[in-house]
Amino acid sequence: MTTTYWSADIETMPRERIELLQFDLLADTLRRCTNVPHYREALARVGAEPGDIRGLDDLTALPCLDKSMLRALQPWGIQAVPLGEVARLNATTGTTGLPCNIAFSRSDLRNIGELGARNLTAMGVRPDDVAWQCYGYGLWIGGSSLDRAFEEIGVTTFPAGPGRTSLAIERLRDLGVTVLSCTPTFALLLIERAQEAGVDPGTDWKLRVGIFGGETMSPAAMSRLAAAMPAGFRPHNTYGTTELGGPFVAGTCEHAAEQGAFHVWADHHLIEILDPETDERITEPGVRGELVVTTLQRQASPMLRWRTRDLTSWVEDSFDCPCGRRGHPKISWISGRSDDVLKVRGSLVMPSQVEDVVCAAVGTGVGWQLVVDRDPDGLRATEAIVVVELADGADPGTPFELESRLRDRLGIRLPVVAARAGELPRYEGKARRVLGLAEFADVAPAVAGRLPGTPISSEPAVR
Repeated sequence: MTTTYWSADIETMPRERIELLQFDLLADTLRRCTNVPHYREALARVGAEPGDIRGLDDLTALPCLDKSMLRALQPWGIQAVPLGEVARLNATTGTTGLPCNIAFSRSDLRNIGELGARNLTAMGVRPDDVAWQCYGYGLWIGGSSLDRAFEEIGVTTFPAGPGRTSLAIERLRDLGVTVLSCTPTFALLLIERAQEAGVDPGTDWKLRVGIFGGETMSPAAMSRLAAAMPAGFRPHNTYGTTELGGPFVAGTCEHAAEQGAFHVWADHHLIEILDPETDERITEPGVRGELVVTTLQRQASPMLRWRTRDLTSWVEDSFDCPCGRRGHPKISWISGRSDDVLKVRGSLVMPSQVEDVVCAAVGTGVGWQLVVDRDPDGLRATEAIVVVELADGADPGTPFELESRLRDRLGIRLPVVAARAGELPRYEGKARRVLGLAEFADVAPAVAGRLPGTPISSEPAVR
């Protein structure tokens, strides 16, 4: 393996120097935040001035900012600069509610390109690559951010956006495209549609790097995706949010990709991992918690202790990666969201756990869903069924085998219902893996009629 850097000085800076830089940048950020009434009031409530916050321990005296608070501050949110200094307004996708406007200065936009170039270079992207860019455009920041990163490196880019799968299948073959950027769900859809059209992604495509993000993806699903691609293809994971300034908060190097982790760019982001129940800081490796991020170089919409709701953990070699980026800590890939965890018969179930089991099994197809029967308040799933497409010729006993593996993984029994290829919905953007009974009946009526009971029954399925 070889390691290259986009900006070697900052990427190889020792941890001690990074931490000193972080505290200088934090002081600048806090001074900028005094332009935002919400932050001024937060400081006043704890009796602090910007100069009183000298490090992470002091910062934790401030309350976290979450999506509900940000929505209440719309339409201008937490804008810290005059409107004349705002070069661009993007908005969140609205997956969990009303979209929120986020402002960017020209400096913020330059930083997106620079951080993207760091991410992509660490993933092996080079100026002579040809990229097919499938993240969305419009108000969402994903597509435009990838464009900036590709332009910074000098990559030839096709800004295709999501969809147009038939065209993508042909262009990936005919143009010798080497880099694909999209959600992992869309990549799996492209593979499926290519195979249906008689195109073999493993031999007809020239892809060597995949830049995946926008949703959680289990290691088993990533392995399945890579197995269908040309020999030597490397799937990489990038992480970010519109609130934090785009999709390049963190990204994988060659080593991190193999261990299911990515580097957080510490000169731009000061991170905490908190226990979702107690809000206590987690410092030991392997203990899952909620990622909280403070931006250090954002001008137009700085974030103080942004509560991402994304679940992650420190890894064993967080500050000792062989790639040399030791001052930029590694955390595990996002395994889900704290507000997406389902409570089924008293046990906690994460969609990523189900995906890991389904994708590791032989004979399962691309489509799968968790169908839930929620409590009267609609807050938690009381029962759930896993619906899985089976590939042609799959062993009829596959659903029973999946039930056994899910019981071993989750500690509870989830009934598994088989679907035929193409009976479940396909997603060109973020996949919606958890659906209520009514939603599922709308998108997969033929399969909904085969579910064991309505509402979903907790009794064992008849064998």
